[in-house]
Order: sequence, then structure tokens, then C-alpha cells
Amino acid sequence: MKPDRFISLIALLVSVASLGYAVWLHQNINSIAQAALRQREAELVHHFAPNVLELYRGLGVAENKIPKSPQTLEQLFQPAFDLSNLVNAPDEPAQSSDTVTNAK
Repeated sequence: MKPDRFISLIALLVSVASLGYAVWLHQNINSIAQAALRQREAELVHHFAPNVLELYRGLGVAENKIPKSPQTLEQLFQPAFDLSNLVNAPDEPAQSSDTVTNAK
């Protein structure tokens, strides 16, 4: 076999292998991206959970409403968006100092 043909055959095999890898990667990119996002979310929750849970306790959120071991960002921040979780919620509306009386 001539050296020129050998080099051409090697180049053809490398091209076919590259094309096959590109097709495989294109078909599996969604699952790869979803796995990477789930891993990053788990890292963020693991990093921020102690501080956020302590913040909830400081704000007076009821202990039974604070998630024990959140796995997602949604579970971690859900008590922050649920206003019924406050223990010391005021019974009467706050008085506004911005009200203007119309004195004539």
C-alpha cells in the first residue's frame, strides 16, 4: 500500500469517527445539559442552605415551615415567598405615616 493511500485512509477514518461523535453528541446534548444543571443546583443549595435557613429563623418563620433538607432552589426559597409562614404576623394593618390629612 502506498503511503499516500495510507494517509488518506487514516484521514477518512478520523473524519467518519468525528462525524459519528458529533451526531451522538447532538442527540444527547439535552440530557448532558440537564445533568449539569441539576448538579450545579445541588451545589448551590448545599452552599446556601445553612445561611438561608438561619435567615428564616431570624425572620420568625415557623419551624415546621422551614425545609429540613432542601434539594432544589425552589424548596429552599419557598418559605420566603409564602407570607403565611410568618409566626409573628401582625393582626392589624400597619399605620402609614405618609397619609395626608386635608385640613382647610
